[in-house]
Amino acid sequence: MVRADSLSAELSTVLGRSSSVFTSRWTTQGTLYSMSSFSLGDTLWKPHLMRKRLLLPVGVVLAPMVGLLAELLWVVHRQLPSLEELDASGVLDPGGTQHPPLRLVVMGDSSLTGPGLTHADEIWLRQALREVDIGRPTEIVSFAAGGSRVCDVRRAVDRAIADGGDIAVVAGGSNDAIHGTVTSQFERDLDGALQRLLECFTVVAIANVGDLGNIARVPPPLDQVLRRRSRAICRAIERVAARHPGAVLIDVTPADSSFKDPAIFADDLFHPGPVGHSVWAAAAAPALKEAVARASAQASRIESAAG
Repeated sequence: MVRADSLSAELSTVLGRSSSVFTSRWTTQGTLYSMSSFSLGDTLWKPHLMRKRLLLPVGVVLAPMVGLLAELLWVVHRQLPSLEELDASGVLDPGGTQHPPLRLVVMGDSSLTGPGLTHADEIWLRQALREVDIGRPTEIVSFAAGGSRVCDVRRAVDRAIADGGDIAVVAGGSNDAIHGTVTSQFERDLDGALQRLLECFTVVAIANVGDLGNIARVPPPLDQVLRRRSRAICRAIERVAARHPGAVLIDVTPADSSFKDPAIFADDLFHPGPVGHSVWAAAAAPALKEAVARASAQASRIESAAG
């Protein structure tokens, strides 16, 4: 669901300031969206104003606003071309070592399931791990699912803890940005999930969110709305990671410039294709190297104490 209250500020900035006030309601896919007495110069919906005044003709502002918001809902909710999701789970074995595998438990959205890819080895996480000289096999257990939001990640935490491992990897937030999850609520939920994971995992590697305004299928001015939303979610992720010493931030924003090329996307012009995942992998490798080093050091300490 796209929440009107979380998009109003972004739409205000994109469309410009106006003192015009209007009331509009419409239903999209069973959800009622109400824009009551909304001033384009404000950052909040103000239904009480409508009881006090009626200014310029409704159509002056109604048409562009309804058109823009309806288009945003359509872009977000319309049926995407069917692309098969992949499972990143499996063992990456460099060979020539007798060490037990390093175990990664993964939660998140379609960035970890690779719609549009042909093989799980193309998923950015697997590519990045192959670039890191781990010196031991790596086992990936994935609970990722396309469309996941922070609420889904929180539900996956119990499964991740029950399964156990050395490193937890969390990659999400794009769907929260697109569907209008209130940023403050997103931050609280993510913080709670991270805190619980760090009680059971040596380290949690958490990916931020790139510039969603670059998504090839999203036309102007909606790209500006999503650009602002994704930046807000990205900053929230970075604040959460900074609060927890056991967290390692996977910064994918250096890849943003590459995503200005529509050719980097899969056939649905929404999910990254093989080149996009390779760019993500290059951006993610340094943080994953740090996470692996921390987890390996902890494993060595445990082995030494036991031996």
